[in-house]
Amino acid sequence: MTERGLPGASVIRRARRSDAEALSGFAARLFRDTYSSDTAASDLDSYIYKNFNSARQETEIADPSAAVFVAMADDLIIGYAHVLVRSADGRSALLNRFYVDAEWRGSGLARGLLDAVIDESGQRAVSQLELTVFERNSRALAFYKRVGFVAIGSTTFMVGADLQTDVVMQLDLIGRLDGGST
Repeated sequence: MTERGLPGASVIRRARRSDAEALSGFAARLFRDTYSSDTAASDLDSYIYKNFNSARQETEIADPSAAVFVAMADDLIIGYAHVLVRSADGRSALLNRFYVDAEWRGSGLARGLLDAVIDESGQRAVSQLELTVFERNSRALAFYKRVGFVAIGSTTFMVGADLQTDVVMQLDLIGRLDGGST
């Protein structure tokens, strides 16, 4: 993937291993900002320690079954997406993480990141994209519905020792990959 320009001075590109430390800090900050009102600090700390350390980010960036995209502005990460092809036949992918800095919400950045994920999915012949989103994250739920994701069920998600409920959503990529729009 080549770099993709966005509104303002921002660019979306594939993450590099050298981005791991900055990505770790960005993801931890956004996760904490987003979920601190619904989750105990000790549970947030546990989850962040396990999932957003630099070594884990390096591993995710290097994983050939995944793609990590970063949105950059002034050499700072302002958004990121992590997609993982997960089915044996390669037809299904999981949008594992999708974060946009609060200052950039409403700017078109989220749509640009999603376009990068959909382009990557098309290159890998993925026909459906799934994600899970915390049931109380109304902003994210509204965005995903607006861009065509449909709720297909629910699942549980552990944040530290806190068992939470996530909505499972799916986006059919057939048609979108053949010239359709997001």
